[in-house]
Amino acid sequence: MTEYQKGYIDRDFDAEPFASVVPEYSGRIYPRTDWRELLELQKQHRTSPLDHFLSAGCTVLNQRNTNFCWCAGVTGAVQVAYAMQGVDPVPHLSHTYPAALGMKFRNKGSWGVNAVRFINEYGLPTVEHYPEGVISRAKTQGDAVKASASKHSIVAFEEIESRNFDAAISALLCPIAPSPVSCGFSWWGHLVFAAAAVYRNGEWGVEIVNSWSDKWKNKGRTQLFGAKAVAHEYIAVRAAEVTADE
Repeated sequence: MTEYQKGYIDRDFDAEPFASVVPEYSGRIYPRTDWRELLELQKQHRTSPLDHFLSAGCTVLNQRNTNFCWCAGVTGAVQVAYAMQGVDPVPHLSHTYPAALGMKFRNKGSWGVNAVRFINEYGLPTVEHYPEGVISRAKTQGDAVKASASKHSIVAFEEIESRNFDAAISALLCPIAPSPVSCGFSWWGHLVFAAAAVYRNGEWGVEIVNSWSDKWKNKGRTQLFGAKAVAHEYIAVRAAEVTADE
């Protein structure tokens, strides 16, 4: 481990095949010849997931001393999906709650599709009800935390094929319904989410939002290019629904 906790474990696609848990990504895969134009349109109209993340003031999550990046990255993308659907204010959600329950209160690494499973099963309470970085069986038992979690449990996830960079960029650049995309990186042993496609010196990449708080890099964000921008596991967050007011 470095100064920061990580925790992404490469998913075994033989044991858990592609699209066996959530549907395959249903959006169009745009040819690379269209990407520059789509990027310029997003910049002009400020419609990328990153634009929504920034304008809504979404919170950069902090996994603290846990190995739960695999759930934090997916949860961060859920917050952006709220912003893109006009939820105001966007709730600061606790990824630690479904991760702790799903892992039976063990501080263990995992992969993105398990975050999907646990969010679908347990929901996502706000941090006021279950703090980030706290692995506590007792804190999961109260009616208030369960009620909060139930309000943030309806999320439409779709999976992009492993290492299918073109599909991931297409999801981010889609002019009709762009999606934030969680990215589990083998080289990093870490899962974050991509909020925008980026282009620099003839090379495409992604701007990612990390789960190491807004003190890391550019307020919790950085850009990855080349092989480092290609993920082992991708999950697009297509929509999220709050079932009741907080």
